Amino acid sequence: MKGKKLVYTFIVLVVAIIGWAAFRPERLFVNAKVNESLPTANSSTTNTSEAIVASGSFHDVAHKGVGRASIYQQPDGKRILRFTNFETSNGPDVRVYLVAANDASDSEMVKKAGFVEVAALKGNIGDQNYDLPSDVDLSKYRAVTIWCKRFSVNFATAPLSTNAQTSGVSARALFTGNFHGVAHKGAGQASIYQLADGKRILRFSSFETSNGPDVHVYLVAASDANDSETVKKAEFVEVGLLKGNIGDQNYELASDIDLTKYRAVTIWCKRFSVNFATAPLRTAEPMAAVNQ
Repeated sequence: MKGKKLVYTFIVLVVAIIGWAAFRPERLFVNAKVNESLPTANSSTTNTSEAIVASGSFHDVAHKGVGRASIYQQPDGKRILRFTNFETSNGPDVRVYLVAANDASDSEMVKKAGFVEVAALKGNIGDQNYDLPSDVDLSKYRAVTIWCKRFSVNFATAPLSTNAQTSGVSARALFTGNFHGVAHKGAGQASIYQLADGKRILRFSSFETSNGPDVHVYLVAASDANDSETVKKAEFVEVGLLKGNIGDQNYELASDIDLTKYRAVTIWCKRFSVNFATAPLRTAEPMAAVNQ
């Protein structure tokens, strides 16, 4: 009898070890944090506008996904996929994929579209960089997916859009930030670019909020606005009517606006004095450079 118990105990132990190795349940509770800076390029001069060729904000799929995915091209031709303010769930055998689709809202889309595996995910939280193969066609692979290879699950995806340009001239990013919901859903990124002629453009990318009556875009004199009262109490500048509640869009900014003072972008329903969503702005990360 004791012999049978020992055998059963051994079998249970083996099954438990195999199950642990397959599922790695402790990773659901332990975060892997990364904090990498943008790699230095071997160039005397360069700027962010010339470097960022595509970017987009992560959205949830099977798990939480926040932050920004950007593809930089350095002067030597090397391309780097960079995550900033990134966070998703941890898990076993999680990879970074470039997917041949505009977006991937489920796991089946990744499987059907085709993909290129970039690397194992370095961490589920924090800024991180990945070298891209030189032969990857970025006009074909237009989304970044965080993929659990063990269970074939799409954790989160960032659809990529090309960098803002006007008349073929690239724009230098000054400030950027991710939208968060306030009274309504808010997703996507707000960025302020400066063109070669000095004009400043506020650009929304991968943007989405609710539709509504008389909705406007405000620059708010606050670091963030988590409610409507903050907008009312702080000073604000009206940029213009919201062009659409979904999609990429541009707004020209007045030349006399002090961007060190107005540090948040708010989607404001003027009819009912409601803050739909806000993006707190931070200084855009420049493309690193050193003298040769």
